[in-house]
Amino acid sequence: MEGTCRRAGLKILVPVDFSDITNVVLRVVKRIAEAHGGEVVLFHAVSPAVYIPYPESLTVDVIDVRILQEIEESKKKEAEEKLKGFTDFLKPVPSMVIVDIGDPRDLILEAEEKESPDLLVIGSHKKGLVEKILIGSTAEKVVKHSKKPVLVIKGSEPTFSKKVLIAYDFSKTAEKTVDFALKFLKPFKLKVEILHIDEPIDIPVVEKIGEALYEKYRSEKRNYVEKLKERFSSEGFEVSTSFVSARNPSEAIVTFVKENPDIELLMMGSRGLSGLKRILLGSTSTEVFRKVDIPILIYKEEAE
Repeated sequence: MEGTCRRAGLKILVPVDFSDITNVVLRVVKRIAEAHGGEVVLFHAVSPAVYIPYPESLTVDVIDVRILQEIEESKKKEAEEKLKGFTDFLKPVPSMVIVDIGDPRDLILEAEEKESPDLLVIGSHKKGLVEKILIGSTAEKVVKHSKKPVLVIKGSEPTFSKKVLIAYDFSKTAEKTVDFALKFLKPFKLKVEILHIDEPIDIPVVEKIGEALYEKYRSEKRNYVEKLKERFSSEGFEVSTSFVSARNPSEAIVTFVKENPDIELLMMGSRGLSGLKRILLGSTSTEVFRKVDIPILIYKEEAE
């Protein structure tokens, strides 16, 4: 562990893997931290050294274990030196470095538990289909299991100067996402669009009565979204709203993003589900995360 962090505005945990997306992630993190008077925790996981026994032996000798430990420590020191260079880039933002050995997907979540950041920022890489099936994605596992808001950098670099799309579904998590967005976006001069996917409701009553109830429900939702618009307007944002009728919210959100190239960041909420529910039901935010080609910030609410 290197450096020190003084507790300031926004504490950001940044998993770094030294890939080609690292520089983009660091620029985004610095932009956010400077705007919020925040601090940064840079984290890197060193993959464990793998022992391959000789054909005639299936045991690991003491000397072999020592060699493996030396290899891991060498990699750890090398990573720490690289991260020190990143702390120089981040200045004057205060930052610290943590390097650990093990599976990055597990260690990132452990670091989150220990450091208790306000936000995680992680890069996402494009993988081949077979690789996705076999090992999944580090970013996807973090998005699924994190208890904190996660900003995933993918597709392009957000400058926080264009338009941010907020997907809103009237849930308690969506309300908290709006509260978070108002604070998070406050330092930036940008446009905000609030999107609601209006799912048809099948009401088992007389057709005309059902239509009347549905229209009244839609009207009430539109009125509430207008109030949300006023909240953002009062904070100095240029705001617009969109209602899209669709039976599949995740597909509708992805399509909307593709059809509006001026959107540089998508924000949406994700209510934490227990392991079994996550397997059975999946998640709109997870589906959207997989399919959009722009940065996405997922506000997390801890599982009930």
